[in-house]
Amino acid sequence: VEFIESNRVHLIQRMGMITVKQIADDLLACNVMSCEEVNTIACEKVEQEASRMMIYMILNKGSEACNILVKSLEKHNPFLFHDLQGYCGLIDGIKKLVNAEGLVLDNISMDEGDAKKIAEGIRNLRKLRLLYMNHLTAIGDGITYIVRSVSDELSELEEIQLVNCCISSEAVEILAQNLCNLPKLNVLDLSENYLEKKGKDAIDRLVDGLNVLPGIKVLMLPWGDDVKVCLRKLLELLEKMPQLTKLGLRKWSLTDVEVRILGNFFEKEHLKNLQHLDLSMNCVTSDGWLSFMQPLISLKKLVSIDFSSKQDWVPASLLVCKLSQVLTTLNYLKEIKVTGWKFDCHDLGLINDA
Repeated sequence: VEFIESNRVHLIQRMGMITVKQIADDLLACNVMSCEEVNTIACEKVEQEASRMMIYMILNKGSEACNILVKSLEKHNPFLFHDLQGYCGLIDGIKKLVNAEGLVLDNISMDEGDAKKIAEGIRNLRKLRLLYMNHLTAIGDGITYIVRSVSDELSELEEIQLVNCCISSEAVEILAQNLCNLPKLNVLDLSENYLEKKGKDAIDRLVDGLNVLPGIKVLMLPWGDDVKVCLRKLLELLEKMPQLTKLGLRKWSLTDVEVRILGNFFEKEHLKNLQHLDLSMNCVTSDGWLSFMQPLISLKKLVSIDFSSKQDWVPASLLVCKLSQVLTTLNYLKEIKVTGWKFDCHDLGLINDA
């Protein structure tokens, strides 16, 4: 109880949604929380509110419940746990966390030197199943050392999420070469990373490397100059991944031509289980999106779509009409993001009716 009380503010601000959900699952398994309580937390869209809700629930349940939460935090987010304990030289001591199954580094201040120390220490975390790093924008080439260590040594990894972490083309190529060392990997999220001029070659090698992992369920790709030329090769790979549930091609500079190719692919129903599709920040016109609406209906299990645009633009009336029809057809769809699309009152009426 004392640990939670004294670190309440930090826990609320820093746990993050992934850790909250993992802890909630543990609390459910230990009969500390009910299914209804866990679902209430999981449905909260603001991660700080989800953290606050869980903490206050557990504080009201007594010391035993608090102890279970703290043990679960240590298991799923040892970095935060030891940081709050005032763990001396945490970055230097990360190699001691040998029983950690998850490592979450979210928006933490560290430089390239810190990242190199983490890369060295992380080699010892042989039980690690989840690596989540987000918004580490000052680590420079340190991410390359981390990727090398992870892909060389951690064969138990099931999820790698390196979002907005300064990933370079070199780091992606190292990962591509070593994917054969990660047989259990089913989630790969490299989104929000710009690979610059060598991006095309890096994505090309990554697609080749992914052939050894037909069980991938989540694939969120980085972007770079001319990466769209890899689309056909990527789609050939995706034909072998019918279990894929999440795909991201954000900022791939896709035009009407590539969106039509993608639409033709979806119509063949290779990805019947796809639930989340991110095609945001591309270069598609009303004609391109209009051609994509019919193939979109083939993705019957879609839960969320992102068609957001780089710049504000006004979609054609026919496109809005077709989009409203798609909304009524996809029964599982809960969220569609169209940031940058400018709708008039008539357009909004159609969409609201859908």
